[in-house]
Amino acid sequence: MKRLSAIFIVGILLLSLSSVSAITIPKATDNKILPIQKTRDLLPKTYEKTLTGGNFSGQFAKKNDTGYVILGSLEGTYNDSGTFDGMWNAYDGNISGTMSGWFWSHIFIGQIEYSNNSDWFVGLYNVNTTSNEFVAVSLIFSSPFMIRYAAGTLS
Repeated sequence: MKRLSAIFIVGILLLSLSSVSAITIPKATDNKILPIQKTRDLLPKTYEKTLTGGNFSGQFAKKNDTGYVILGSLEGTYNDSGTFDGMWNAYDGNISGTMSGWFWSHIFIGQIEYSNNSDWFVGLYNVNTTSNEFVAVSLIFSSPFMIRYAAGTLS
């Protein structure tokens, strides 16, 4: 049943690829939360199909009734063979971990590890090739399922 649910969720994510362009999450600056520009304004009409190697850094958040709550930071490396590795750190200081996975087109899949636990995730991302900013949304297959949003820059 879990496998069927995962296949169903991945199918929905693939069908809703354009929904990534509607994501906006806040950005912490000087301990203030400022809304970032709507991603549909950030993303050009044509998207980069493949990424060359580099680094990424940004923040991840969850959504609640009043908006987005920034949970922590993430950073890592990616390469042109379609893999990425990185670390994430919660701002409240109680948890951190690593992440690794694969990306193809605007889809990514991977695994996070923390406190002797690991969970799989799948998501969608878009990159503004002019400013090298990215936005992403992912579904983490933990108990219960979690949806997380991320925004940051590539270098």
